[in-house]
Amino acid sequence: MLQSHRIMKRALKVFSVKSVLSCLMIMFASTTDTANAQQDTHNLITEVDFKGASLPERKRNFLRSHCFDCHDSASQEGQLDLEKISFDLSSLESAERWQKVLDAINSGEMPPEDSKQPEAQSKADFLESLSAKLVSARQILSDSGGVITMRRLNRREYANTIRTLLGVDIELDELPSDADPGSFDTSGSSLYISSDQIEKYLTLGRQALSTLIASHTKPKQIELHQECETGTNQGIKKRRDQLLKRHNLAEQWRKSDGRPPTDFGYIDASRVQFEEGQYKKSFPAYDAYLKFPPSSSGIAFTVAQSGAMVHYTSLPATAPAGEYLVRIRAGRLPNVSPERSYIEYGSVAPNARAGEIVVRGYHKISGTYEAPEIIEFPLTINHPNERKIGLRERQPNSRDAARIAFNDARKEGNALPPPAIWLDWVEITGPINRNQSKKHFDRLFPSDKNRDEPTNARSILKQFAQRAFRFKQPSENYLDRLVQLYEEEKKNGLNFHRALVTPLAVILASPSFLYLQEPNDSPTRRPLTDQELAVRLSYLLWSGPPDQRLQYLARKGKLGNPKILKEETERLLADPRSMEFVRSFTHQWLQMERLDFFQFNFLLYPQFDESMKMAAREEVFQTFNSLLRNDGGLGNLLRSDHVVINEILADYYGIAGVRGNEFQVIQVPPNSPRGGLLGMAAILAMGSDGEKASPVERGAWVLRKILHNPPPPAPANVPQLSRLSDKLLSARELQAAHMEEPQCAHCHRKIDPIGFGLHNFDATGKWREQETVSLIAKKKVRQAKTHVIDPSGTLPNGDSFADFLELRDQIAKHEQDFARGFSESLIAYGLGRPYGFSDRTLVDQILEEAAGQDNQVSAFIHALVQSNAFQQK
Repeated sequence: MLQSHRIMKRALKVFSVKSVLSCLMIMFASTTDTANAQQDTHNLITEVDFKGASLPERKRNFLRSHCFDCHDSASQEGQLDLEKISFDLSSLESAERWQKVLDAINSGEMPPEDSKQPEAQSKADFLESLSAKLVSARQILSDSGGVITMRRLNRREYANTIRTLLGVDIELDELPSDADPGSFDTSGSSLYISSDQIEKYLTLGRQALSTLIASHTKPKQIELHQECETGTNQGIKKRRDQLLKRHNLAEQWRKSDGRPPTDFGYIDASRVQFEEGQYKKSFPAYDAYLKFPPSSSGIAFTVAQSGAMVHYTSLPATAPAGEYLVRIRAGRLPNVSPERSYIEYGSVAPNARAGEIVVRGYHKISGTYEAPEIIEFPLTINHPNERKIGLRERQPNSRDAARIAFNDARKEGNALPPPAIWLDWVEITGPINRNQSKKHFDRLFPSDKNRDEPTNARSILKQFAQRAFRFKQPSENYLDRLVQLYEEEKKNGLNFHRALVTPLAVILASPSFLYLQEPNDSPTRRPLTDQELAVRLSYLLWSGPPDQRLQYLARKGKLGNPKILKEETERLLADPRSMEFVRSFTHQWLQMERLDFFQFNFLLYPQFDESMKMAAREEVFQTFNSLLRNDGGLGNLLRSDHVVINEILADYYGIAGVRGNEFQVIQVPPNSPRGGLLGMAAILAMGSDGEKASPVERGAWVLRKILHNPPPPAPANVPQLSRLSDKLLSARELQAAHMEEPQCAHCHRKIDPIGFGLHNFDATGKWREQETVSLIAKKKVRQAKTHVIDPSGTLPNGDSFADFLELRDQIAKHEQDFARGFSESLIAYGLGRPYGFSDRTLVDQILEEAAGQDNQVSAFIHALVQSNAFQQK
């Protein structure tokens, strides 16, 4: 599993201390033994008797008569070869393949309508035989499938656990990504540790501990106040005056009757020409800005040719990490549209271009220039690169967008676009969580004047290891090594606290901390101990370690009581920390990473900027969270009479009466396109390429995630319709051309109608009645054509719809299909392994229990937690 010699060698390079290596060697040796034992166990489990789980060979005649035309060895449509398929259901792979065959025939999807249909009795006999064999296989495979691999903490869990132990937020850029494509980041198969990562874990541990100590030893609070006109505006005035001075010199040279340019401070005539070009391009904008009345008392945000205007505020390089309070005084300028009434804030990357910031949040400005308002918001500063903070008017995070807006204003006879927001001053105070830092420091380093330093150091290391190892006790030999390491650091001149940093970091790089360990040396499954169950529950719902109450109940052996376990599940779900589950599970379940696959074209969708994308993503999370906390039914994600939005989304959706950044439950009328996943901007934007809405992507997503009827993988030789790239075709016309290809037609008959039913939403989720198709060249729209949208279509089961509202109603009838897919994903996320064939019984159990509670979202979670699968290793 891990190469101990490489680990020791690399750790030696990092710390040059042999004791570090000894500690890690001891801990990782035990982990490797556990992993080997688990592999032996798995090998024993899989050697089972599959007698009774084989399909009779005579059933091949049914396949030959009705399936081989498309699924023989030569054709293999959908990558399925039924000519060579094994009739022995002795593996999960084989059983899962046959389950797909059963589902396709049961649903009527296969054989296709245009193929010869089997006689009713022949079809019934085949299905009855196959179903019976699958039941037998499932019963046998229930003991061999579903192996839960011992895994390390993923990035989120690692960060949350460090925060719980030390109260420090850390940067995780140095750690590798967790999830394999298509799997959850809790899947043990991808959560291993390489020797290279050990160095990184040691380094991160040292950084976190050093940050905690620094926050305690640097109690001075940062208090910064900036009058905006004294910073940015002074720079603009200085640049304007320089341009004017050089222009006047150029004018004098031109009137000098042949005197050389050097007499006027220029190298040669070409330099005069260059600087005059700069003057003509920039001076009018600078001068117009400074003559704008609000600029005398603050910043009036606009854009220049080089990018958006940003007000920068820099914290001292020595400012401790933590949460800071930012206060601003601002107001809207006259005649400003709602979408330009927002201010964005965030950090400024070292390599950021003019006008760019890493957007961390936004606020709508309700005050005016005459009656400004004071707004405050928290901002967490962790990394040294985050010490520079930027504020600007909300807009696309693109210098090109600013340049186009600037040039458009010039074409209209203006020196620059009219400003929208005025910023008077900025105040930053912090860190505001100093009491929390002191609490964590005092817990890590309790003062004990009755002990000498070595004894006190051993006590500190032991207590910290007990907390970090989640119920597991460190051995005395391990503690001896840590104390030895502490003493070597003391000899190197470090003080008491600093000398403990490296041995404490070793604890944070040890497998008992990095791994969620549930050892099992038996060839059969065993119940989890109460301590193991507490850890599994807290990492499911909090992505972090058990709190004191959960630890207490585990030590008392009470978590095995179903009533107490349910009460604790409810308590953890009610805690704000459960948002870790909401965000991570929902993001991965719905495959929301696609939202970040591409940049949205600011020429076509100027409102869908970073702030809007942030709000759209959060709408999905807050909607799921509202259902979870308020006993809402899962079906509300298909069709709902309410939305959970804030003001920026309400402006985007055209919903009146919503104020503030907080997400609120807002009722919508029955004929509203909003309400449910299919009306959310984030979900709809995922089904586009940043320029055009894609009926194929949207339809395939609905089949996969809503109807639980995923289309087969696209063939490797999908033809590219480049011959039509310069045609202003509607989406239906383009897909009609695609359907002319025989290898595409079958699947697209199933996918495309659903996508067309969603086509009233543009690429960013805004409602429209017409589709505008554009040809863009050199960042300009060169041609455009408008098409009336036809959203009618038919679902794979034959149900038809005339428009989006009817499509949504038809899809809402498939709540149980949706619930099954949701349950399968919940199992995969919660058990840390892919959903498999042997989990069908567990899914049926979860669905039955949830149905008895009107499919409340929380009921699915309770059913999983109460199951044997969750409570066994």
